[in-house]
Amino acid sequence: GLAMIYAPRGLGKTWFALGLAYAVACGSSFIKWDAPRPQSVLFIDGEMPLSLMQERMQKILNSNEMGPHSPLNFITPDTQENGIPDLSSPEGQNQNNGLLEDVELLILNNLSTLVRSGRENEAEGWLPLQEWALKLRAKGKSLVFIHHVGKAGQQRGTSRREDVLDTVLALRRPIDYTTAEGA
Repeated sequence: GLAMIYAPRGLGKTWFALGLAYAVACGSSFIKWDAPRPQSVLFIDGEMPLSLMQERMQKILNSNEMGPHSPLNFITPDTQENGIPDLSSPEGQNQNNGLLEDVELLILNNLSTLVRSGRENEAEGWLPLQEWALKLRAKGKSLVFIHHVGKAGQQRGTSRREDVLDTVLALRRPIDYTTAEGA
């Protein structure tokens, strides 16, 4: 399926996505969802260096009893000679298609850094990525888009992004939240 997880900066979107990736690669549970079997995951992150992603994943591994049973791989800008290509362009999509053959779940963190052409608030800017996502879903792959919240509290940019998605999750702080609680 196709899903989007969005939240304000600093709320824990990447931690959430890493927990999800770990559970899928292990065939275990995450929050209230169960992965029926281990599945291969590719996590493309457009913001963080690989060392920080590894540090966070190590914390997740240390707090659990098992390691992934299926591949869990990461692509970050600092590990790519020319950075991560714009995923809204056919060239950028083609560069990644070769990496997706054995991948069952693709996590894209986040749309603002990985989709750089087109206008965020215009529906037409989303169409190239939507078409790619639908082709990948037709091949049996699941995608999770991580995105930022806009000023009005919804996902940033055009609402057309949600039209083909199976699931949309908004991460929010509890009403009684205090900053001392952290993310």
